[in-house]
Formats: sequence, C-alpha cells, structure tokens
Amino acid sequence: MTRTVEGVRIFRGPQGNPEGVLRRFVGKTEGHSQASLDRCKELLIAVTHWIPPRDALPVSVEDWKAHTPDWFVRACAPEMSMARAEEELRAWRALDEAGKRRYQAEQPWTFANWIAWFDYSSDPQRSWRWWNGGTNDDSEFWIEVEVFEDPAGVGTLTWMMRAAGAWSVIEGGSHDR
Repeated sequence: MTRTVEGVRIFRGPQGNPEGVLRRFVGKTEGHSQASLDRCKELLIAVTHWIPPRDALPVSVEDWKAHTPDWFVRACAPEMSMARAEEELRAWRALDEAGKRRYQAEQPWTFANWIAWFDYSSDPQRSWRWWNGGTNDDSEFWIEVEVFEDPAGVGTLTWMMRAAGAWSVIEGGSHDR
C-alpha cells in the first residue's frame, strides 16, 4: 500500500485537482514504452516511500542506493572527482544557452546528484510531483507532472525517463489548473 498522494496517483491515476501547473513529457523508446513507464513508477515509489523524516540525519548515498532499483543505480554516471567536476563545469560555462540545454539533456546524472533532489535533508528540492502517465504506442510513453515552481527543475524527471529506456524526452505541452 502506498503512503503518499503521489504514490496513489502512480497506481490509480490523478486524484483531485492539481495545485500547480500540469506539464507532459514524452519519452521515445525502441519498442518498450510500457516497460519504461513501469520502471519510472517503480523508481518513484521506491524513493518517495523511503524518504527519511525531515529531522533525520543526512542519509548516505549508499543508504539511498540500497533502497533504489538496481537498474537505475547502474544507469547513472559514475561519481566525479573534484578535478573532473571542475573540468566539466568549465566546459559547460563555455557553451551558449542552447548548448547548455543540449548538454544537460544528453548527459547522464550521477546517482548522488539525482537523489539529492528527493532527500529532504538537502538544499535542492524537486518542484514536480507525478500526476499521470501512460503509453501512446509501443515506442512512446508519457508522464504528466504537477509543477509548483517556475521555472521548474525537471532534469530529475527527464533523466529518470532516459534511464528507464527513453532515447529522447521532449516536453509535450502544459495545462494551467
């Protein structure tokens, strides 16, 4: 049994009216859209049901990994050394805005960077919650999220979809409440 409103939505679809803006993201796959959608659901249930209480001590990355599906942990990029991270940052700063967006869309996230957005003890907090999801056909699935901030940081969502099997993720529209 799920313990969160978001979890209920993952299993049963939308409940009530959105408090934020709805945005839809479409993932293109190589013919396995339902499996990719199911992986996204599995991952979100795992990390949203294990979030430690707000007053808990910071949780280690290894503790988070133990509560996260193996397929996702394996899909994430290796953690970077400080020197490598500084090198990546310099390269990123040299890009124009379109290049930065393309770079962010194409690069795999490290597990530590992704999970930090789900950990209440860290500064970044994700600004979206699952609203609904489905498939259009064997090669396309979609996830609709409720967004609470503008601009919303949806990189965690798009990386989740790519790690689950999408070779491309694009935003497919938004709906005001």
